[in-house]
Amino acid sequence: MLRILFVILAVMAASGCALQRPVDVSRATDYEEFGPNPAGLSMKAYVPAGLAPGAPLVVALHHCFQHAEEYADETGWLTLADQYGFAVLMPGQNVFNDINYCFQWFNAWEQGPDGDEPVSIHSMITAMVRTFDLDPARIFVTGHSAGGSMALILMASYPDLIAGGGTFGSLPVGQSRAMVVAPYAMAGFGTEDAADLAARITERIDWKGPWPRLSVWHGSDDLMIGPSNGPRVRNQWLGLMGLQNDAPVIDTVGPYRRETWTGPDGRPAVQYVDLQGIGHSVPVDAAHGCGVEPQGLSQLVSDVGVCSSLELLKFWGVAAP
Repeated sequence: MLRILFVILAVMAASGCALQRPVDVSRATDYEEFGPNPAGLSMKAYVPAGLAPGAPLVVALHHCFQHAEEYADETGWLTLADQYGFAVLMPGQNVFNDINYCFQWFNAWEQGPDGDEPVSIHSMITAMVRTFDLDPARIFVTGHSAGGSMALILMASYPDLIAGGGTFGSLPVGQSRAMVVAPYAMAGFGTEDAADLAARITERIDWKGPWPRLSVWHGSDDLMIGPSNGPRVRNQWLGLMGLQNDAPVIDTVGPYRRETWTGPDGRPAVQYVDLQGIGHSVPVDAAHGCGVEPQGLSQLVSDVGVCSSLELLKFWGVAAP
């Protein structure tokens, strides 16, 4: 049923129905020659003028029915790049892979680090680091919905490359292994056991070093990706880091409850933000220059006075707390 809904919306978009607010003035640059690209993804990037060597990189992965720069623009990443001095990479899906422009989270983990889409994005990341002399130890990935689920796949596949991530309305790695069972996973069914969820990754990836830190945001009113998937993503990462039996530090960001688990190095390792009253969207603060007010059916942001993108920068250590 959800797949049928996606197709209907895609047809509406092709018919000229305004599903997505277009970017007023593009600030991104297109790149075609960046290395192996088996998925045929597009690459856009924004590098602020005069960016110093050794700057961080943020990889922003769009949700369905959307193009790459639109997501980065609507969630404030390009403006924050100017303010805090980092580059933004915006991989884009193509219609030949998925009619709805969704990153294929539902089978990419079966491909693992050798899968088409993960390999293509990995090529873009390494090209960005090389071309713009970025800090290879400060590469962060974030995304919403299918984009957030692909961000988790990248973190699990390349823990030696990715330092941290942030997801919104997404599903844990391995929650679905084929498109036909994706609606079941999206509805919120499946295990919540941290050890079992973590084993989906550790059975595939032989990695002894520290796992990338992760901030998870999920709406209690999310009708697209069941709210129970937020705690599943959190539990998967707590299991990976061996923190499932530790008590979190609890505070708030805006009106929302936030839980933070500290790693052995004393830094925040896993975070969970419970977005009560929020649906399938990303919190922004348009009044203070962080993102834009929602316009169009597929522009899934909530202008609630919380700049979630800035909060991710703080969690990653790019911006001061």
